[in-house]
Amino acid sequence: MAEALAVIGLVSSMVTFVDFGSKVVNGAKRIRDSGEGALEDLEELAKIVEDVRRFNREAQIQLRNGHRPSSDVIRITEMVAECEKICDRIRILIQKLAVRDSSILETGRVALQAIRKKKDIQDLRTRLDALDKRIRSNIQHIFQEDRHDSVLNRLKEIELRQQEEGIKQTSNLNSVKDNIIQLINQNESWNEKQIETQKLMFADLITSLNHLREERIMALKQIEVLRSLHFPEIRRRHDQIPAAEHRTNQWIYNPTKTAFATWLESSKSDDGLFYIFGKAGSGKSTLMKQISESTDTRKRLDGSYEWTISSFYFWNQGSEMQKSELGLFQSLLYQILKTTPELAQIMSQDRLNHEVWDLKCLKAAFELITRQFKFKTRHCFFIDGLDEYEGDEFDVVGMLKTLSSSGRIKICVSSRPGRIYERFVREKILSRDRMLDIAEFTKSDMEIYVRKRLQDSDLFSEMAFPSGLKSMMHPTCQQIIVDITNRADGVWLWVFLVTRDIVRQVERDESITRLRRIVDEFPADLEKYFERIIERIDGMHKDEMAQTVLVTMDELQPLPLYAFHLLEREREDPDYALKEGLKPLREQELKPQYGRWKARVRNRCGDLLIVDDQPHPIFLSHSVDFLHRTVRDFLQDCYQTQLRSHLKRAFDPSVSLCKIYLCLLKGHPYNSFNEKRTINTIIGLTDELLYYAHEVEKRSDVKETPLVAVLDEVDRVNTSFDMAKGNHWTHARDLPYDQGSDHYFEGGNCNFLALTIQARLVKKADDHFWTTRFDRPG
Repeated sequence: MAEALAVIGLVSSMVTFVDFGSKVVNGAKRIRDSGEGALEDLEELAKIVEDVRRFNREAQIQLRNGHRPSSDVIRITEMVAECEKICDRIRILIQKLAVRDSSILETGRVALQAIRKKKDIQDLRTRLDALDKRIRSNIQHIFQEDRHDSVLNRLKEIELRQQEEGIKQTSNLNSVKDNIIQLINQNESWNEKQIETQKLMFADLITSLNHLREERIMALKQIEVLRSLHFPEIRRRHDQIPAAEHRTNQWIYNPTKTAFATWLESSKSDDGLFYIFGKAGSGKSTLMKQISESTDTRKRLDGSYEWTISSFYFWNQGSEMQKSELGLFQSLLYQILKTTPELAQIMSQDRLNHEVWDLKCLKAAFELITRQFKFKTRHCFFIDGLDEYEGDEFDVVGMLKTLSSSGRIKICVSSRPGRIYERFVREKILSRDRMLDIAEFTKSDMEIYVRKRLQDSDLFSEMAFPSGLKSMMHPTCQQIIVDITNRADGVWLWVFLVTRDIVRQVERDESITRLRRIVDEFPADLEKYFERIIERIDGMHKDEMAQTVLVTMDELQPLPLYAFHLLEREREDPDYALKEGLKPLREQELKPQYGRWKARVRNRCGDLLIVDDQPHPIFLSHSVDFLHRTVRDFLQDCYQTQLRSHLKRAFDPSVSLCKIYLCLLKGHPYNSFNEKRTINTIIGLTDELLYYAHEVEKRSDVKETPLVAVLDEVDRVNTSFDMAKGNHWTHARDLPYDQGSDHYFEGGNCNFLALTIQARLVKKADDHFWTTRFDRPG
């Protein structure tokens, strides 16, 4: 940390010394007259000086690890010696004053000793006063805002880092800082009449300096823990979920319709679970997002506690962290600690900053902070899409048991019905009114949505209100709105799609009759609608459509738009990835191409895929994903054969994904293993490529893997990134010893062959064995 902040503890201890030293000197008359308290004062003074020495040692260590200290900081550390000298003088004075003469001395000698002792006392007062001024002066300097290394600037940096992490500003850094500045500006010389005022001032300054030190440590600890918990996709699914239409979903808080508000208000320890269920596309995610952010939710929670509200949205089409238990607990912990810095202080002190969180550590940390009874903090979690969890459905039961193990937690979960874990949920809830089917409540909301979306179109409004009176809607237009609402059967996705089609036709100046036909002919079954999208795609694009969709179905996480440009290149040259050079990809260089690439995805895949303009979790931007999970489910479960019938040549999407990931490796903007974030990204890309390579081997009947050249190129590329290190690049994945075992942990003895074996690439390992040890039999 910055040098100015490193000496705050030292400054505080020296102010304490001046304060107590002044008390001792000002109480010298008492010691002289009675001899009482001398030993206690000397012992206390010795303790304070030892504190000064200890803080000085700590400051020196921090300064040695940083840059060259400023002159102000040097002067502060030099004052330690002055404290020690004054302490010695006070000790001598006290010892003299405490000595009682055993006989009556002549008057002249007594008077002379009194004058000398009075002079010693005055001299010590002068030295303490001078030391006080020097301390204040140097504090003023290190607090000056116009100095780049000042405490104020260091505190501003902490505040900026808090803002970057989205941390709730609960610390008192600003008020403490202002109080210190006010106190150090009281730069007076103290006389005997002002001793009480001086004592109060010293006490306030010591308290403020110690408070500043504690607040700074707390803020830095919170930032450190949050940065270790953050992952790029932590808000991606949340941000993709559309906001609820104005005036919709208000029924959730109406006690005559649901028990949700009653559940929020309940303080019973066994009333911690609420369950929302509904079919695919019924609006569960939008509702969960709305109620997790609504002030109506917070207002109804038991007001005798401080509540943290956190949410997580499982997303089966997303990255590993978006559909796993690991991602759930890491995200919840991150959100809790953003708003409660005091809880961040109790996190394990043994964790190294660069260590990756594993599930065991996350659960232990979660249990630790949710069982802190000394804080009046309780937690409310909204967990959406349990059915989109990647693992076994039985795992969800264990997950919910862990989350609900404390009576200080409320959990609202949502899912499609009919899952294995639903039995546990039904048994866990306090009563049947703690669960609801969303489709029973959304019909009126759907009408609000359709009416607003259509009336937002000026052309539709002209058509619907020919008289210009908003109270006189054309009967056919009114019936269109009613029919959409009635036919939706509780599925918001159906409402969205049919309304969008109507708006598109309105913008093309179609008639009311045509709009009526759109509603009548729109498939009640969404799968039929998706099938119709594919049928409408131009025949010349269907081969490319099939390739694009198959790649999107096979990917572990959504790919950046650039990846589909690479898929085009593969059609022109199957070896393009091997020929590609090592050249960092820059967003600003690709940006001019995004419009053209988006149009091509749209032309080939219609509304099956959407392009998100947000940054991609790996690097680059514009993730490409299915319109909705139901699209992927339909294509994967019901339409694979038809998709493949459109292919003009043999095509394995996993082979294409391996080539895409090889190009992403070659284009990584930070192609060096000198930074931890670079290592994590490159190893992550490599692991995903190895996964796809294994999928290729599983599907292939031939003895040899078709990816030997690609895998060898991966080894060559990553070796070039790791030129500065002595070991093979695969050692970069090794974790610190105390982090525990890892799937790829090799203790310094790994190479690429070992890595391919661990990735279960048997054919690749066999090829390496024969080509490096023996001549391959002919």
